[in-house]
Amino acid sequence: MQNSKATYIRNIERIKGSTVAIVYIFEGENAPGFDHYHIWKGDVIANWLKAVQSLGCRPFILDVRTFVDKAMGGTLPHIDFVLNLNCGSCDLSPMGLVPSTCAFMGIPCIPCDTVGIITGEHKHLSNLIAASSNLLVPRTLPESSTEGIFRPLNFGSSHGVVTGYRPKSVKEGVYQEFIYGFDVTTPMVYNPLSDCFECLPTILYLPTSGELSWYFGESAKSTSAGYERRIIHNISDDLKKHYNTLCRSCSVHTYCRIDARIQCNEVEQVNQILANPLSTKNLYFVEINTMPTVKENNSFGYSFASITPEDTIYECMEVFRNNVANDSAHAFLLATSMIAYLRAKC
Repeated sequence: MQNSKATYIRNIERIKGSTVAIVYIFEGENAPGFDHYHIWKGDVIANWLKAVQSLGCRPFILDVRTFVDKAMGGTLPHIDFVLNLNCGSCDLSPMGLVPSTCAFMGIPCIPCDTVGIITGEHKHLSNLIAASSNLLVPRTLPESSTEGIFRPLNFGSSHGVVTGYRPKSVKEGVYQEFIYGFDVTTPMVYNPLSDCFECLPTILYLPTSGELSWYFGESAKSTSAGYERRIIHNISDDLKKHYNTLCRSCSVHTYCRIDARIQCNEVEQVNQILANPLSTKNLYFVEINTMPTVKENNSFGYSFASITPEDTIYECMEVFRNNVANDSAHAFLLATSMIAYLRAKC
């Protein structure tokens, strides 16, 4: 482990001076391929900019159109890494534009490449991969059923998710058995010390109504109301193994978020389940987000702030904190992501 720590510290020094391009979609872009249901505001870009500076790197901020135009025109300056903020598209296909351009230019793209977007964000494919990773997946229901939950193929933030029917107006999506219980989400981060993915503290979403039919939907996410969050530190080794397999199979190299649902027959049952390490026994896969938003107090930020010495990622964080001034969730994720690509080249 000492050698791993020394290598980790050397890699933190090694990434200093790198040029990191922050590529975003700007508000007002109206080309068909840039149709988005959500446009990042300045707070997201600003936190990543601070992270680049904290690591002693050089930031280069530009929008998607300019990035692609310059890449194809051969006028891009030297770039070591690209941080891709072009997500939230209404159509899955254009989301691969930035990482595909990066692949053409030979530039590592954070958080994932095009394969990661297609396999992770494509809900049919991610469900198949989750099942092959030994995770429970809700069964598919016929369109005539009124007992299911529909998730559009391409959206995030639970945009367009409805229960009780499959919308005829939306052609692509998954219509599955609704699992009564509670939503959980687990951020996954590459750990340079172990060279594998680690689970950050899992977040359990408990509705104030106590209803097992409640789910962490678009309204709750946009208003942050109607629920409370509870942190789960105790995750079974079996679940960690299956989550690692899922991440690798979806071509995730840096970080992602896995959403699931704990099945319960009554509210009190969740406490009984969580008296033991969270395992695959009562847990149903919902989706893997290969391009998760990282913001203060959102699921990723809240989980990161809840890390304690009992979490396996803690030691990695402590090494980082001892070697980087003004550390943050964004700086930690950016550093481990850059190191993940450096390790891949070794």
